Amino acid sequence: MQPRFTIIQGGLPETAPRAASPEGHPWLSLVTDETPIVDLLARRGWRVLLRRPSELRDAEIEEWRALAARRTGLDPFSDPDFLVTAALHLPLGNTGGVAFAMAFATGENGIERLRGVIPLALPNPIWGGSAVSLWQAPLRPRPVEPVFDDGAAGDAVEAVLGHLARTKPSAALRLSSLDASGDLVTALRAEARLRVETRQAPAAIPEAQFVTLASRETVSCAERITGADAIRDAVERFLLLDAQRSRRPILPDPAAASTLRVVSRLFARRGLIEVELNSAWGDVVSGAIRLGREGERVIWRSVNLDEAGPAQPRTVDIEVSLPEPVAPAGAVGLA
Repeated sequence: MQPRFTIIQGGLPETAPRAASPEGHPWLSLVTDETPIVDLLARRGWRVLLRRPSELRDAEIEEWRALAARRTGLDPFSDPDFLVTAALHLPLGNTGGVAFAMAFATGENGIERLRGVIPLALPNPIWGGSAVSLWQAPLRPRPVEPVFDDGAAGDAVEAVLGHLARTKPSAALRLSSLDASGDLVTALRAEARLRVETRQAPAAIPEAQFVTLASRETVSCAERITGADAIRDAVERFLLLDAQRSRRPILPDPAAASTLRVVSRLFARRGLIEVELNSAWGDVVSGAIRLGREGERVIWRSVNLDEAGPAQPRTVDIEVSLPEPVAPAGAVGLA
């Protein structure tokens, strides 16, 4: 008998009311559902917005998407369709929730452009401390770094730290799982206006590097579905396969299942998804979901495939702060 699953839509509707920030808990005032938080004291033409996932406007998402495509070669896991969807369906638990720090800069021509985006896991308002961590989305196959325009990482991080310091003078950014020899770590360490400290991280092998060892059925039919109209049914077939054969099936987790379905539909509209389903005499025995442009697609989820993800670089965790604490300017973003 096939197991039965009840699928519950996860995530907080955009129209749902949110609790007001209790007095004395300044971290709760970092993000407001009424108006964006604007750093009025930004230096050198920099401006920072902190946005909850449900607060992002279409124009901001489009500008973010263009920045991510320009800087990462259309890495699907840096794309707002992936990150924002995952954040919307994420149970908050004991954290302060997720926000996206968007750093804008005005050029010499007077035009303001988005120069960097950092997904943030805000600390618990009561016992979370002063450090704000880089948020890593669930269901990602590997760590994802913040996105910055060329040469803008140092200035953007300084602007975000200055913004956070208005409510927490000792605010710091904890950036985990960065490429130890990558451009971002190199740029931040070279920035004299920032204090960068290395944090010890536990050694681990990314799950994307695992290969399942098991007997394989002879594949009699292989399907690769890319059409937007067919993706929805293909994803449901993949989820059923995943429930039958995966070590950690997605369906029992309503938030994860909703994330996978919505991300798949959004990427299908842009032609950036492929679902592979391999059958043995009528039964689907293996499969994968790949994201990205044709010829450059990378595995997002796979079941029963002898295919490991690409080798990952050595990573490092760092904590970035301003050398001198910024005097607080009172609560920000309160009505």
